[in-house]
Amino acid sequence: MDASLLTALQGAAPTLVHLVTVTLSGATVRWMDTGGSGFVVWGANTYSAEDATYGALGAIGAIEDGSDGQATVCELTILCDSTAMALWIAPERQGSLVTVHLGAVNPSTGLLIGEPELLFRGELDQPRIGVGQGQSLVFDCITEEARMLEPNEEQRLTDSFHQSVWPGDLGCEHITDVEKKIYWRANDPNNAIS
Repeated sequence: MDASLLTALQGAAPTLVHLVTVTLSGATVRWMDTGGSGFVVWGANTYSAEDATYGALGAIGAIEDGSDGQATVCELTILCDSTAMALWIAPERQGSLVTVHLGAVNPSTGLLIGEPELLFRGELDQPRIGVGQGQSLVFDCITEEARMLEPNEEQRLTDSFHQSVWPGDLGCEHITDVEKKIYWRANDPNNAIS
């Protein structure tokens, strides 16, 4: 962690800010979560409470380290109108890069103190329409580790799956008995019926 940021965090009442960056195809959305107005400049980028096209950042869920076969997850709530919601739920948005940084702001100058600390790096997963007073969209954001923990039961040694990976390859077209369990690096178990 940056020494200046660490000193600010250990101060009496630091003004904390979360900087959220969502890299979409064709656009990058940069939000901050302090209050309903204002902005923060980090390097050459400006983070504001609301984006004119994509809406405002409503909330950031708790970011916790995963344990026991779980990976780190983060939940983003986006306050948006119908036009922005249509942009967010487009299929090509899934998998877009999301980063969340923690920083501290000097209240008298409005400048960041030190370099913000990276808390989360992942991707947009599934959106849900939020229930409440205004229109909102809740995105589950997951890490690459979470993708690795997903079961891949749909991937079988079948002709359709083989051709989805290698279009036009007919190597599995006439294969039979693919449902049979093949034990790798182990002896087949004894069967009662042979």
